[in-house]
Amino acid sequence: MMRSLFSGVSGLKSHQTRMDTIGNNIANVNTTGFKSSRTTFADTLSQTLTGASAPSDNLGGTNPKQIGLGTGVASIDTIFTDGSVQSTGKNTDLCLSGNGLFVVKKGSETYYTRDGAFEFDAKGNYVLPSSGLYVQGWTATDGTLSTSGAAGNITIPSGKSMASKKTSTATYSNNLNASTEGKTISSIVPTYSDGTSETLTSYPSGTISLGLINGSNRSNITLDSTAGYDFTTGDSVKDKALYKTTITSVDATGGSVDLTLKPGTSVNTITYADGSTLSVTGLTSGTYAIGDAYTIKGTIDTNGVTTAGTETGETQLTMTLTSPTEMNGKQVKVTVPKPEGFTYKDGDSVSFDLKIGEIDAAVGTTVKTPKGDIKVTAKDIDTTLSTSDTTTGKLKITTANQAYQYYGRDSDGTVSSVTRTEKTAKSLSITTTDGTTSTGLSGKTYAKGDTYYSPVTTTITSYDSLGEAHKIPVLFTKTADNTWSLSLSGGTNTNAITDSDGTTTTVDLTASDLVFDTSGKYVSGSASLTLTPTNGAAAETVSASLSSLTQYAGNSTINASSDGNAAGTLSSVSIDSTGTVTGTYTNGVKQTEAQIAVAQFNNASGLTKTGSSLYQESNNSGTANVKTASDLGVTITPSALEMSNVDIANEFSDMIITQRGFQSNSKIITVGDEMLETLIGMKR
Repeated sequence: MMRSLFSGVSGLKSHQTRMDTIGNNIANVNTTGFKSSRTTFADTLSQTLTGASAPSDNLGGTNPKQIGLGTGVASIDTIFTDGSVQSTGKNTDLCLSGNGLFVVKKGSETYYTRDGAFEFDAKGNYVLPSSGLYVQGWTATDGTLSTSGAAGNITIPSGKSMASKKTSTATYSNNLNASTEGKTISSIVPTYSDGTSETLTSYPSGTISLGLINGSNRSNITLDSTAGYDFTTGDSVKDKALYKTTITSVDATGGSVDLTLKPGTSVNTITYADGSTLSVTGLTSGTYAIGDAYTIKGTIDTNGVTTAGTETGETQLTMTLTSPTEMNGKQVKVTVPKPEGFTYKDGDSVSFDLKIGEIDAAVGTTVKTPKGDIKVTAKDIDTTLSTSDTTTGKLKITTANQAYQYYGRDSDGTVSSVTRTEKTAKSLSITTTDGTTSTGLSGKTYAKGDTYYSPVTTTITSYDSLGEAHKIPVLFTKTADNTWSLSLSGGTNTNAITDSDGTTTTVDLTASDLVFDTSGKYVSGSASLTLTPTNGAAAETVSASLSSLTQYAGNSTINASSDGNAAGTLSSVSIDSTGTVTGTYTNGVKQTEAQIAVAQFNNASGLTKTGSSLYQESNNSGTANVKTASDLGVTITPSALEMSNVDIANEFSDMIITQRGFQSNSKIITVGDEMLETLIGMKR
């Protein structure tokens, strides 16, 4: 009778434990990554009243007589089935599906979790923010990732910079149209830099508009469109317009120069004492340019300091000049703005930097131009150019790099020979026999009756050692069946391109023809580009890979992709289903930043719970196998979290069953108590 009481008590205790497990499951129905538990029972040892007997010849065998002593908790198992995926939209959240756990660490202590609510902290560490534990994985170096070593903390600082990388290879891919139609050329019309054009049967034609004439005293005089083309051998070129250039400065040696001065940065106004414009006349030495600084020095006269008004703070000085020599003794009035920190008084020696505003150059002086030094002649002054001043008999220069028309002079002598040179075409129009007009390449050779193919234009983007991008047009032109030639813009092998910062880069192309077989497969062809920038970057060579190109009928889809990049700053990160963290930079480059580590156990249910949705290894969990998600066959869903795998309907059903079991066991105790009471009552 007492055994039944103890059996009932064991049943109550076991069902209470099961109810505790159910309560914990229901409490964590919304806990991220929570894994539900279940309680299983097993009967305890039984008391044997008689043992079993074996059958004999005269009597059959008998079973043992055993009385059970109740029940006990056999196990409390953790159910590691996947929970539902809950999208969050937060790019650092991760949901793990399959047999695996995330690895997090605190100092030397390693924990495991299915809670993927991660984010970056103030120093760029990828952490579990609820506890500050570091998420483990492998961090890439300059986009190169190795997962062969031990996993460690993942750190990706906000605003991380990417250094520029020089381009070394441009790779071409896709197709060139094998059915590109060739048309027969009927006429060629070049338009030249001077605006003229003509119809040709071949290009280049040998016709000229610019040339060189050789004088008896001076060789290689380059003519331009301002020249009069009536040169005959033996003729004098004196007073004939030959070319136009610009004046950069004037050398007074051999004549005289007058300068008109204007205020500099430290002077508001300056005039002679009578109010006339300040000028220096009769200079016979020195070189002068518009805008150059010109210093005057002098002594402030008696009663020569006057304030010019309280609002502007200007001060007017009356002074007698001592320098330059040509102005010695002349009295001038100078107005200086707000002379804070300066004291002016009678008798002070002062100096001011002025600017050269105009230059009047007499016959015999030398004007310096990009085409050399030229002596000023009377013809220069008598021309109709706006720079001439016949009233003073001097060449007036009023602006920097002022236009200057060069006329022949005695020193040039007579025409001894004429060198004919080809015109330079600014553009080229090709008309074919079907009436179609196309744009030709000025660097190519064409002839009437030849076959014309329209070029396919591609662009290679090359980054130099300073990270500057250079856009290089490369043209593919069909020359025969299965053969294409490569050239730069205009059809030449050397070109100068203007970059976005205003500097120029010289590009030289070295290439061999691109050849395909009759099946459209690549056979041969190579190209390389040599870039010489003027922005301070080093010269570079870019190799173009053509082996991936095909030639099939259809559209030309050829495209070039190059390595190298400009400098950039990390703007965002994203994580894919393998746990690879990719950074997007402001230069448009996407780069691998890290790889999330995943741990797998032979018996995940054997892990020890430590609270905060964390687990640690136990004696029966096995050792963690830490690899990437793809190595372990698990899947990571980014911007999502794993919901609890608690089945609320199942938990409520178990709760009812547990409640009934508890009630039944309590009834055993009640009935046993009544039986004891009856037994005690027999004594009465």
